[in-house]
Amino acid sequence: MELVTIRYLLCLVVATALFTQIVVAAPTFDREQQRILFLKAERLAYNPNSSAFKEIMEQLEGYPLKPYVELKTLSKFPFMANKKQIEGFLGKYGSSPLDRPLRKKWLVYLAKQNQPELFMHFYRDMGNVALNCTYAEMLLQKDSSNAEALKLAENLWVVGKSQPNDCDELFKTWQKAGKRTLELVWKRMSLAADGGNHTLIPYLKTLMPKEQQYLADLWLKVRRSPSQVSRLSNFPGKYPEKETEILVYGLQRLISNNRDLALRSWEKLSSKFAFSTSQQKQISHRFAIFLALADHEQAEVWLEKATSFEPDAELLRWHLAHVLRQKNWQDALDVISLVPANSADDNVFQYWKALAYEKVGAQKLADEGLHKLAKQRHYYGFLASGKLSEMPSLNDNPLLIPQEEIDKVASLPSAQRAFEFRKLGRNLSARREWFSLQGQLTDQQNVTAAVLASQQNWHDQAIFGFSKSGYLDDLSRRFPMPFDSQLQSNAKKNNIDVAWAYAIVRRESSFMPDAASHAGALGLMQVMPGTARYLAKKKIRRNSLFNPNRNVELGTQYMRYLMDKMDNNAILATASYNAGWRRVQQWLPEKGNMPLDLWIETIPYKETRNYVKAVLAYQQIYSQHLGGSENLFKKLATMEIQPKS
Repeated sequence: MELVTIRYLLCLVVATALFTQIVVAAPTFDREQQRILFLKAERLAYNPNSSAFKEIMEQLEGYPLKPYVELKTLSKFPFMANKKQIEGFLGKYGSSPLDRPLRKKWLVYLAKQNQPELFMHFYRDMGNVALNCTYAEMLLQKDSSNAEALKLAENLWVVGKSQPNDCDELFKTWQKAGKRTLELVWKRMSLAADGGNHTLIPYLKTLMPKEQQYLADLWLKVRRSPSQVSRLSNFPGKYPEKETEILVYGLQRLISNNRDLALRSWEKLSSKFAFSTSQQKQISHRFAIFLALADHEQAEVWLEKATSFEPDAELLRWHLAHVLRQKNWQDALDVISLVPANSADDNVFQYWKALAYEKVGAQKLADEGLHKLAKQRHYYGFLASGKLSEMPSLNDNPLLIPQEEIDKVASLPSAQRAFEFRKLGRNLSARREWFSLQGQLTDQQNVTAAVLASQQNWHDQAIFGFSKSGYLDDLSRRFPMPFDSQLQSNAKKNNIDVAWAYAIVRRESSFMPDAASHAGALGLMQVMPGTARYLAKKKIRRNSLFNPNRNVELGTQYMRYLMDKMDNNAILATASYNAGWRRVQQWLPEKGNMPLDLWIETIPYKETRNYVKAVLAYQQIYSQHLGGSENLFKKLATMEIQPKS
């Protein structure tokens, strides 16, 4: 018999009654009152036996967030006495964010109570490793040869990090079944070395035969210092296939920080080891891009070599950037001719193709290419319009959806819960419900949901919704103008273009005030706390950066700071906002001016490259939204970046 205190058991019985009793018609309460009651109910949810709690729950009848109070109570008491209520709750809310927290607690409880049948009945893969291991172990307890369980065990074991202790029994069973092969040990070691947790390698070394254990030491050595690949004595050639895998890893890391040593090492190693075609392709691709980044004297050789394999758009883009640096326009056309017809980067190549045609004297082809691009709404389309001295084509086509269709989506429970969470300032919970809603809708309804989000001034979800749906022509909703007073006043105060400030906010956070990046940037303009302290010259509370007023004040101040650092060049300041001004200074040409469009194309970081292109395009859109009648790209089309001073 399970051990449950009498006090808890009483609570459970009361909770059981609570979730089945409310059938009586309750008096109507307005939403504002119910929000206050909801907050009270949350505080009382762990004491469902109290009369105050029961009374409030009656008053919450029909309130969208009432299930979250029920969730709180059931999560506190996930015991067998509540099995019926838990099953009913999970059945009712199984496709919503209400499901996961309760299901997880319920499964943990069932595992501890050794209830395999019930566990497997309620089990779902929620990305929880411990529960996945428990599930696989229970399957194997029923049938030691269960193919699904053995494969799941393999997938759980072959990862580049340690797994929870809950997986130990499963891995023992799996190993006893003879499924842990030497090849899988090697695969796990490779994952641990390349981006995983390298502290796992010493343990994996013990699982290898003595004559192969030197390979584990090699992995650690090369991981710590990629230059170790230059020492042939490290690689005796006893297990050449495995040694070449370590060499490929090391060479690909070495080329990023010591190009000449990487080239010399490859020359020696390629004559000693038989690298596979796939490995040669990997190395050629990596070497070609990093040598092109540095404008290295051997860049062309490696670009040609890498292109001789099946080239991808990224490689061809760097090959193109390299020949453009050399002003080899015919070579540029030759590289562009290799681009696959369905390339996602097609606009890049079409723009440079038009410019190359112009340089080789094919003016008609150049004009045709530029006019075609100028009809499109993107960075390259705007650049083309600038070259032609035309106004950009915004192609604004607002969606017209009947209000009754919008209201249908708004009335769905997930939408109602999302809106209520927003009213309470719980934006993360609101987004969870909104994502859940999107998963329940048809493609057309998702477009309607984006319009609904816009109506609710939920601009980030409107922006994401339109992007996800593929309908990109509703510019007023995709490029809204909230926080207008803050942006206008602070842009004026810092003497920067307000359209530029809007473009930065749109790219940084899509107008999500509580946005937080993995790097620690916060708020509308994604201000780093350290940057905020530096600008304010005093300690700044982290949470204050979620305040739109404070965030915009500091973000626009930082834009002014970067303009001053970059000699009032807004393009360099934009790149600096993303990558840091010191790094951008390193990217300036070594000697001689470089056309702006080419400099942007050769920004080493893909993220920054795309960031600058996006912000420039957004700035043009916002400039026109604000009543501007100038093509900002007309000036950009002839601008040049000056060399390092």
